[in-house]
Amino acid sequence: MVQNMRLNPNFQFTSKPFQPTNKAIVDIIWINAIVFFSLKIIGFLPFGQFVSYLFAFVPGRPIYLSFFTYTTSIFVHYGFMHILGNMLWLYFIGIILEDLIGKKHIWILYLGGGIVGVLTYQIFSYFLGQTNPLIGASAGISAIIVATAIFTPYYQILLFGVLNIQLRWIVIAKVFFDLIGIFGPTNAGGYQAHLGGYLFGLLYITELRGHWNFPIKIPKFKSKPSRSAKVTINHSSSDIPNQAEIDRILDKISESGYDNLTKKEKETLFKVSNKR
Repeated sequence: MVQNMRLNPNFQFTSKPFQPTNKAIVDIIWINAIVFFSLKIIGFLPFGQFVSYLFAFVPGRPIYLSFFTYTTSIFVHYGFMHILGNMLWLYFIGIILEDLIGKKHIWILYLGGGIVGVLTYQIFSYFLGQTNPLIGASAGISAIIVATAIFTPYYQILLFGVLNIQLRWIVIAKVFFDLIGIFGPTNAGGYQAHLGGYLFGLLYITELRGHWNFPIKIPKFKSKPSRSAKVTINHSSSDIPNQAEIDRILDKISESGYDNLTKKEKETLFKVSNKR
């Protein structure tokens, strides 16, 4: 008998924000969307634009007047395309990593990467004399993106519904173009913040995997990654594979995707799914 079989689990975006069963990715998207539309409405009021400016990080602003902007700025966006682009990156990459390491680490990566990104922009601004306000979730998302590529570099993504490509190559290309943009004429501050996010994501995920020891201990995830797909089999039937083989195949799905299974492994899952 097969119970709770989900070989190719779908991501459910609930219509209700901040539910206990929500993924961290869902709640982060909700917060960004709520903040975006709230500030757009406030913007129509007298001095409404000042509220957005207040939440942005501005180089040179006294720290006692802006310490909170290290966090608030990573939930504020300029326009619809700005937030849409960021949330699409977060959605399609973040759900891969959250299924493997859990929501707590996603929150740490997003907030930590965002804050380090702001600090990185502040350092660049000190030496380059930059004064533009900094807003956007992209530094926190950059931390999640690079952490995903390091944790599961061979995960296959169907790009544009046509081309199968490993996740690591997408991330390498993104990092490359961000490096080019650091000293470019447009959005240089945003690309500088991305670097801080990448650095935090790199350090956090490698420490999490035990490659080095950070002085302040970070809680480790379980040695065996959690997965959405679960199968329970009844061993009374002699023609079905044992539980260890099913678990191995499902771990492989979590690591590199269903399409990366061999023909024999897919046949094994098909056989199990038809045993009721």
